Amino acid sequence: MSNLTDALVTLGCAAAGAGAALATLNMGGTPTIAGVLGLAVFGVGSQLQNVGVRRRDRLALQKNLHALRRADLILSDQISQSDERVGERLAKAEADHAAREGKLAAELKLLETLVRQFAESMVRRVQSVETALAETAGQTRRLHDRLRAGVAAPAAAAPLPDRDAADAARLFDLIQRSLIENRVDLHVQPVVSLPQRKLRYYEALTRLRTPDGALIMPAQYLQVAEAHGLMSTVDNLLLFRCVQFIRRLTSRQRDVGVFCNISVHSLTDAAFFPQFVDFMRAHRDLSAQIVFELPQAAFAAMGPAEEESLKALADLGFAFSMDRVTSLDLDFEALRRRGVRFVKVSPALLLDPASQRGLGVRLEDLHAMLARNGVALVGEKIESERQVVDLLDFSIDYGQGYLFGEPRPLKDDEPVQSRAEERPAAAQAAPAQTAGMTALFQARTQRRAAG
Repeated sequence: MSNLTDALVTLGCAAAGAGAALATLNMGGTPTIAGVLGLAVFGVGSQLQNVGVRRRDRLALQKNLHALRRADLILSDQISQSDERVGERLAKAEADHAAREGKLAAELKLLETLVRQFAESMVRRVQSVETALAETAGQTRRLHDRLRAGVAAPAAAAPLPDRDAADAARLFDLIQRSLIENRVDLHVQPVVSLPQRKLRYYEALTRLRTPDGALIMPAQYLQVAEAHGLMSTVDNLLLFRCVQFIRRLTSRQRDVGVFCNISVHSLTDAAFFPQFVDFMRAHRDLSAQIVFELPQAAFAAMGPAEEESLKALADLGFAFSMDRVTSLDLDFEALRRRGVRFVKVSPALLLDPASQRGLGVRLEDLHAMLARNGVALVGEKIESERQVVDLLDFSIDYGQGYLFGEPRPLKDDEPVQSRAEERPAAAQAAPAQTAGMTALFQARTQRRAAG
């Protein structure tokens, strides 16, 4: 565009020069004078054009310099903002790293305490055994002295060996060795929402292993471990594994929680419980994902000390679950006050007509009463599609049992998955029966919606 303008200005100067020459000729001037005058006019026009071009170029250069300065300021501001963001991210990364190191140090401290206290417990037990052996040896020596002195021994018959005591001693030895040699496995069983069957929780279960790999189930070791004061150790190891498991879940951004069983003995263990609370305080960011589970009998037998321990955990934001329910005569207000947010009930108890007797509410209204106090109803030990359909009348919120997935060991290098969201084994084995159960489920759903 500027080149076209320059060309037009040049043509204009030439036209002005020619016009001046013609005007001079018309006024009687000689051709020489006319030519000189025309050239003079053209030269003056050309000089004026050059002055205009230089002025225009200077303005354009100033404009470009201004644009460059503006761009430089913008770039400097962006660099400064980038430096600030990088600094913030570095500070956040350092804070996260420090937090992870703090949590790791707390976990290592807990493990160190567990090992030390377990070793001290073993030393005390060895000392008690040595004392008993010394007393037995003393009695044997006194008996030999009496025999050598010719004094008759007491006529009482020697007691027969106690087989149950011998079995308990062997089981205690297996439990003790399993804990010392870290043969403690974490098994997890899925808990799904109903009727969607979406995985929402896991229940964490402790399994001990013998040297040959056989599992020692809770029904086998609980009584012996409680009698010998080992349940706090088992609970703390389970809790440590649960926290690691939850960390793995959150690293995959899984909205899944864990039911973690705890013994009532741990709530009153003066050596363990304060450290237990400190450990949970360091991991209170997991309070929405860890639910502590105790049996109904434990809640019923709680005294002031146990209630205070529950409150200490509830104050940190942790909730509780009640399982092994044998009576549906529940104190709903007490459940809410204690922070119980889940009640697990078996189909056998819900479907038993005898469960209705003595209750202040109908079984069909149990879910509504629990929900009014912030408690969810969980059906446990569900093994068939028929049970799921029968439980529809009770509006259970979650389901747990072999139908949705059996407890399985969790390996450190195993991805966190569950078959709870897959088709159940029963549905795969008997598609016709499953189709019938599904139709019945839908019919009951429609009937309840219409009613």
